[in-house]
Amino acid sequence: MLYTIIPYELIFEKREDIPTNYIELKMGNKQLVVEKLSNGNYIIQRMYSTNPFDYLNAKYTPGSMISIY
Repeated sequence: MLYTIIPYELIFEKREDIPTNYIELKMGNKQLVVEKLSNGNYIIQRMYSTNPFDYLNAKYTPGSMISIY
């Protein structure tokens, strides 16, 4: 939840602005923007969550590699 006078459009990218090799995934209550690698793994680029504790989990920090299987 954001309490700011800055417009939403300036804070978050539009869905059209996300590069084509990025994919949006939903994992539990988190939404991840990941980049698919040639070996089938993904690198986390961004995470959106309403739970502040999700941001403390090192497993989901930007730059972390995840596998979806």
